[in-house]
Amino acid sequence: MAQRSPRQSLFSILSFSKSGSKSSEPKSRNGNSPKSQPRRRSRGSTPPPPKPVSRRSPSVEQRQGIDPGRSESFDPLLSQLRQKRSAPPPSRKPRSQPGKRSSRGTAAPSIIPFPQSSAPTAVRSRRSPVAQFSPSESLLPPGNKPVKRVRKKRRVSPMVYATRLLILGIGIGVISGTILSALNALGRSSAEANQTVSLTAEQQKSLNANSSNSLAQSLQLTQEASDLKTAILGLAKDSPKLKPGVFLVDLDTGNYVDIQGELPLPAASTIKVPILVSFFQAVDEGRLRLDEVLTMEEKHIAKGSGELQDKPVGSKFTALETATLMITNSDNTATNMIIDRLGGIESLNQQFAFWQLKQTQMQNILPDLEGTNKTSAKDLVTLMAEINQGKLVSVKSRDFMLRIMQQTRNRSLLPRGLGEGTFIAHKTGNIDSVCGDIGLIDMLNGKRYLVGILVEREADDPQANELIRQVSSTIYQYFDTSTNPQPSTDPDEVQDDQP
Repeated sequence: MAQRSPRQSLFSILSFSKSGSKSSEPKSRNGNSPKSQPRRRSRGSTPPPPKPVSRRSPSVEQRQGIDPGRSESFDPLLSQLRQKRSAPPPSRKPRSQPGKRSSRGTAAPSIIPFPQSSAPTAVRSRRSPVAQFSPSESLLPPGNKPVKRVRKKRRVSPMVYATRLLILGIGIGVISGTILSALNALGRSSAEANQTVSLTAEQQKSLNANSSNSLAQSLQLTQEASDLKTAILGLAKDSPKLKPGVFLVDLDTGNYVDIQGELPLPAASTIKVPILVSFFQAVDEGRLRLDEVLTMEEKHIAKGSGELQDKPVGSKFTALETATLMITNSDNTATNMIIDRLGGIESLNQQFAFWQLKQTQMQNILPDLEGTNKTSAKDLVTLMAEINQGKLVSVKSRDFMLRIMQQTRNRSLLPRGLGEGTFIAHKTGNIDSVCGDIGLIDMLNGKRYLVGILVEREADDPQANELIRQVSSTIYQYFDTSTNPQPSTDPDEVQDDQP
């Protein structure tokens, strides 16, 4: 049985035949030109006898319309084709000829033979959407499809995986560490805050429990002058109806005398001393100016001591003038103006507590005839000791305070027990239930001491005033044994505070 030559792609055959052909016209299967075909016979003519059909299959050249005489230049390729066995023709319609135009009567474009390449190429023509294949693909049997080359995935080295995992682990560790550090810082800050609060509470308890020691450090107390204390107690026994509170401290040695010094008693006008300290503290902090103008309102007017109560509503005074009248003339109306300017009673009570004045507290504006505003002899002396040391106010404000307190008009109590030429800066207080005086004394021999005396009495008992004078004289003699103090007889210096 004759061997069949493999069926070739028309594209590959045309590519080789075009290079050796001189004419671009297509050939028929028997190699003759279309012009050489016989015309149709007429109806009366006798048909020629049929040619014997050869059982041998046409050659590759005949099937593809290639002139056998022109295939000599392609002997290597044809010999290769003849050696291969032709596969049975596929049942499906063969592919359309690549490069052939769809319009009739137009010659196929010139096809340049592809170079022999091992890799198939699928280049899509710009003119035709039909893909062009290389001759190596066309040489495959019609029943077999070209195998598409699958691109293999690049294999990653285990070291790369390990490095990536290491970087990922480091990143997660850093993020986790940051979060844990933030949480730890928050917990530590809250713990420190709680510890600070507890320490503050403990310190507050300690301060409250050891308030006497803290006041002693502020006053620089050393030991109590027992002989002087005995002399003062002897004077108090002569007036059993009176309840005195006395506190004395020698600012040079620290010796002191405490006779019910912490007993809370009605403050009367002595409450104006801590108000004056608050006034100058506001001046030092810039919250108040000495030349600031204050207006007297209806709510400020108070009866009793002072001359501003006779002024018309709307009268204006500087802050320094108002504070001076509050001390020198014990003006209740001026005091109410200062209280209002400093923020009211509550604000003042907060400052008194901050200064550790345990018994000093205000309840009403002036005049406080019922005695609801309280203080103690020790609180007043402690406050004056702070002023003397320049702790609560500046040195300039301290000098202003002492100068104002030196001009106090009522000189019927402590000044009456002092000798001639003794300097005293003080403030008196006088209502029906109590009378008192607090002062800083500078003696001519250089001795300086602080004394506060408050005497609770019944129905404006004048023996309380006399007791204060006697105690003042006894103290003065104790510090100056070489002189006998002579009481003052100036009528202008014996004016008592009016309730």
